[in-house]
Amino acid sequence: MGVFPLPVLWLWACSILAQLLVLALLFLKSNSRKLPFFTAYITLNVCQAAFLLVVYSHSWSESSTPATLAWTSECFTLLAQALATTEILRITLRQYQGIWQLGWRALTVASGLVVLLVVLAARGHWASARWFEIDRGYHVSFASALIIYFLLVRYYSIPILREYRMILGGFCFYSCSEIVFNTLLQLFFDTDLFAHQKVWQLLSLFSFIVVQIVWLAALRRPLPVEDRQARLLSDGESKRLTSQMDEDLRILNERLLRLF
Repeated sequence: MGVFPLPVLWLWACSILAQLLVLALLFLKSNSRKLPFFTAYITLNVCQAAFLLVVYSHSWSESSTPATLAWTSECFTLLAQALATTEILRITLRQYQGIWQLGWRALTVASGLVVLLVVLAARGHWASARWFEIDRGYHVSFASALIIYFLLVRYYSIPILREYRMILGGFCFYSCSEIVFNTLLQLFFDTDLFAHQKVWQLLSLFSFIVVQIVWLAALRRPLPVEDRQARLLSDGESKRLTSQMDEDLRILNERLLRLF
């Protein structure tokens, strides 16, 4: 692992520890059964860390091989991220099937992009700049879908559990951070992005650790059971919904159902 500077190694170790803590909470608080895809996403991230440990510890004849393998593994992780996010969207929007269908279609575009990139990457070697462009393009699509979701929830005052808002907010924050980091790297180091990949790793790991801390706070207690939506409404959230907002939401839901 001598290819990484000490700060990157420390952040990498902290990131793995934080993910293991999130994974432990998912199982100890019985949240893994309620969020199986999110649990699989965290598990895949830990496995990816072990895979990268092997990749960067091996001596390769071509200097670009480790980076290519690392970026390819990142494609599968991003696909798992899209599935985990779709799972939470389904839970929070299951009472509004029209809006849910709009949400899963937006996420399907993002996850489908990852599958396409994996297939294309297998066809040959890609230039370093291409990988950063792909990563940024995915996060732009992913963050856009989540921002649309948050705007709909905000505008129509749809009651969403704080824990789910924190998990989705973590995904959105990480994607927005990746967009900024990739854009800055391409702007200042376009001629040799691989030489500055350690800078990207340092920034990316730091933002991901922040997200893990947010998720630890969200998962410190068991998530409510399947009647959580009804409980939310009975506990006072319904008082915030005016009759006009409720009617607007019903009309939007019906129009989306007719559209799809």
